[in-house]
Amino acid sequence: MLRKDGKSTKLKNMLGSSESFWSSDTIPDQSGSNIPLVRTDRTSIYNPRTSHRVSFTNDIPYFHRIDKHNEEKVCEYERKASELTLPVSYNLKKLFQRVIPFSRWFSRYRVKAWFIGDLLSGISVGLLTIPLSLAFAVCGGQPPIHGLYTSLVSTVLYCLLGTTKHLSYGASAFTSLLIANGISHNETHEVDSDSGCIPTCSRELHVTTLTFVSGIVLISMGAFHLSFIRIYISEHVMNGFRAGTALHLFTILLTLILGIDPPIHHGSLSLVYKCKVIIENIHETHTASVITGLATLALLMPFKVINSLYSRHLIPIEFVAIAASIWLSFWLELESSHNLRLINDYPFTLPKPVLPSFSLIPVVAKDAVAVALVTFAVSISLGRENSKKHNETYHPHQETIVLGSCDLLLSFLGTFAASGVWEQTVVQEKTWGQTQAAGLIAAILCLTALLCAENLLPLVPKAVLGAVLIANLGCYLEFFWKYCFACKKNKYEVWAGIITFAAVCILDIDIGLGVGVLFSILLTLHRLQRPSNAIFGHIPNTENYADLSVEKTAKEIVGIKIIKTFDSIYYGNIDFLLSWIKLKVNSYLQSGNLGSDNELYSEEDKYHMLLESTQFLELDEHALRRINHTALYRRKISKQTADVHTVILDCGSVSFVDDEGVCALIYLSEQYQRMGVSFIIASCSSTVLKSLQERGYFKSTSQSFAFRSIHDAVLYALQQAAERNQSPQGSEYIPEANGETLTECDTVEIKADPNISTNTGLCHVEGGVSNSHQRTGVKSRNQRIIEYETAL
Repeated sequence: MLRKDGKSTKLKNMLGSSESFWSSDTIPDQSGSNIPLVRTDRTSIYNPRTSHRVSFTNDIPYFHRIDKHNEEKVCEYERKASELTLPVSYNLKKLFQRVIPFSRWFSRYRVKAWFIGDLLSGISVGLLTIPLSLAFAVCGGQPPIHGLYTSLVSTVLYCLLGTTKHLSYGASAFTSLLIANGISHNETHEVDSDSGCIPTCSRELHVTTLTFVSGIVLISMGAFHLSFIRIYISEHVMNGFRAGTALHLFTILLTLILGIDPPIHHGSLSLVYKCKVIIENIHETHTASVITGLATLALLMPFKVINSLYSRHLIPIEFVAIAASIWLSFWLELESSHNLRLINDYPFTLPKPVLPSFSLIPVVAKDAVAVALVTFAVSISLGRENSKKHNETYHPHQETIVLGSCDLLLSFLGTFAASGVWEQTVVQEKTWGQTQAAGLIAAILCLTALLCAENLLPLVPKAVLGAVLIANLGCYLEFFWKYCFACKKNKYEVWAGIITFAAVCILDIDIGLGVGVLFSILLTLHRLQRPSNAIFGHIPNTENYADLSVEKTAKEIVGIKIIKTFDSIYYGNIDFLLSWIKLKVNSYLQSGNLGSDNELYSEEDKYHMLLESTQFLELDEHALRRINHTALYRRKISKQTADVHTVILDCGSVSFVDDEGVCALIYLSEQYQRMGVSFIIASCSSTVLKSLQERGYFKSTSQSFAFRSIHDAVLYALQQAAERNQSPQGSEYIPEANGETLTECDTVEIKADPNISTNTGLCHVEGGVSNSHQRTGVKSRNQRIIEYETAL
């Protein structure tokens, strides 16, 4: 029968109010209950949420009986029924909002709550974007106005299509360095003779074509959902990459502050050549440029510290420095009087729309792919970091398409590629930015700077731009003080960052990032091949077990080795797992049961077992350790007889077992069987039990049982040990208070069945009695208490 509560009422209102639907349209199931049958002959249905009566496009499936065990099915059915009854206009609206997120947040924009924060954030980001865009363009060998144009177009486009409210796009250090690298690779290439281009036109055409190809690559990655490769780019690799990029950028900025114009090298060992050229041309240092750069740094650094302490109220000191330098250059005529180098050697006219040269696509393809992959890694890493911090939903595939769309549009406008900008994103996050409206306000400021570009921007000194970028390299150098001195946390992560940093410094930023990602993947494979294992012991007076090396109160049960593996058992780590078990367990086996050592151990294994054979269990003499409330033989165990009779493998952390893993477990069980040692598997998930059963583990071994917990396996092992010794000399039989004991008829054949409830200790019991009696017997055995006494 249907429940008369809110859930059934809601479902009834959604599917219609016909009484025949709830009374007569039912079918009986095996238990005799009536299951409501959703009519498939109805042509339409009314949805009160949208006030529309919509025709069915396909049949609604049968619905299961509603009771307390089917809450998830009810919710799923409601969702499917709601989707079937939504009008076409509603679906198109949702699709439009998903493709263009601007329509979603703009329609819900709360002016009173969000506008002030967005206004302050937009002004702060815009005033920072203007000097950074100029500086990044100069570092990439591009006209400074192209940097502003790139930031303006990419910011507006991301506000319309982006899914993260704190991410800021524009000209960045990564794209400027990669564009400069691409130009140096192709500057000797001849352009078509009929195009009539001069060398400057040839350089712009190369940049335009490179940006075009980069956009095509990014859009293809997003369309084919290749953005999944982001999972292989760890945070530590990106921090090492940023630190190496900062070092490359610092050498270029140093030439701007020194006022020298040496040839810039790109490619492998470019950082070494840059430092060599700077040292060789140090005698050409321009005094006015050095003084201007140092004065700008002296102005910027104290305010950068203040901004880091008071993040809610940032002072746009970079824009103040640019404005002050423009005013001083104009008032004091620094270029003519002191020969101070300005950025007026570049044209300050707006770039004209151009078409990429398809004949240059094979030439720039390699550099374009590098630009696409690096900007993808930077932007996706930055967006993922912000979405986690603010608990937002992040869509990497759409973000990749948005990034490619920015590059594609910028290529037709004659500028270079864009990416996520760390400095601007940090400022937008700290200054109360609520939505992407802050980006629109920043774009308005960039547009204002473009309108004033022809008269004011040529007066900016290059040394000031270099000092502005050097003052903002702090976020790039985060790797050094956050990870290089954190070796105690995780040495693998630190090594991934260090190798990426070294590769970027030596090989260049594009190849260095690839080397860092590859090294990180190899580290992950290495860790997967060497799973973490531990020997567990029993915590007295409880049914819990813990790692002996971590939990000091845990005691190892004499004769039983409990092994815990913290990874899946598959072809990649079975060799290491078998070697580790041999090393930790076989040294405690009775020498008479070892058989031929040459079949199982190498010389190294025997050496390690010889060392561990001198270590004995530290157990209290004459101490009773209570595990449960039943009976067991209490024996006096000496050093000579303290041998392992049972090995328990705890598979609680194992997610899957493949064919080779099952074969390895069968091999291990057979080897221990020859030694007279029982091998038991415990705490297996239903997936692991199903894999073991399908691959014939329980048919191929003498052990045909698996336990739901370690404690059940320990009880069984102690019982079997007691039955094998049949009241030995020096032992005393302790009956239980109610007279119930573990008899031989209680030990029946066990078979793994993942469908049995987890309340039972054994997975499945086969015997002459019914299932209910079997489960009761198992449960009573689980509740028994075992007392044991051990002595050194």
